[in-house]
Amino acid sequence: MQDAIIYEQPLNERMRTFLRLEHLFKQTAYTLGGFAVWDSRASLAGLISILDILSRGDLKNELLQELERLQTSLSALQNIPGVDTDQLVQVLTQLKNAEQDIHEQPGPFGQALREHELIASLRQRSSIVGGDCNFDLPAYHFWLEQEPETRIADLEHWFASLTSLKKPVLLSLAILRESSDAVPLQAEGGYYQQTLDSGMPVQLLRVGVVRDATVFPEISAGKHRFTVRFLENRNGARPVQTDQTIPFHLSICAL
Repeated sequence: MQDAIIYEQPLNERMRTFLRLEHLFKQTAYTLGGFAVWDSRASLAGLISILDILSRGDLKNELLQELERLQTSLSALQNIPGVDTDQLVQVLTQLKNAEQDIHEQPGPFGQALREHELIASLRQRSSIVGGDCNFDLPAYHFWLEQEPETRIADLEHWFASLTSLKKPVLLSLAILRESSDAVPLQAEGGYYQQTLDSGMPVQLLRVGVVRDATVFPEISAGKHRFTVRFLENRNGARPVQTDQTIPFHLSICAL
């Protein structure tokens, strides 16, 4: 759907984690090359958020399971008429290479970063509001006062150590998003509900709304069904469900 705002709703914890990581990687990519001190601060804050996500579970094993699942699902498509086998082989190769990169990664993702003195100090202070002031961490203040090229080189080095995490996360999400075509639908009175096929491994819902719409969707999803309520923006007041019929596009991403 062209010129639309896309709203996504993950249906399991793995997809929630992947989407959060994607968000943080995109956010830090925007500030990583900036010369301002505040660019470096924002990049490091994003890096610490990524490390916090990595500390919550065995993401390395989660990624390996997802890559294996995608390879199994896509391999089953090779003998289906009409499938672009060249493109399919290319995607399968990318998945296999990403899997190999993870196997070659020593230890958990981000282990060296967690042991870095400056980054570890910042992580300890991250739970305190405004805890990274100059008087809190003189070593951080010293680093921020270095030449921009020095700070950027450090940041690029630190983020490069997460490449074997970033690539498969972005690849998995890209494949999943391409697994379903957007279907045009209407929400009568701003409300739409649909039952999910229990035999489909639905991972992600995507709702597309035209950019000039005055409403936004609130998506609620469970194991068996999902609902989409379109709410009117009220300039700071609590949004309310519209009574209008809202056209939108829906993608149910399952693979």
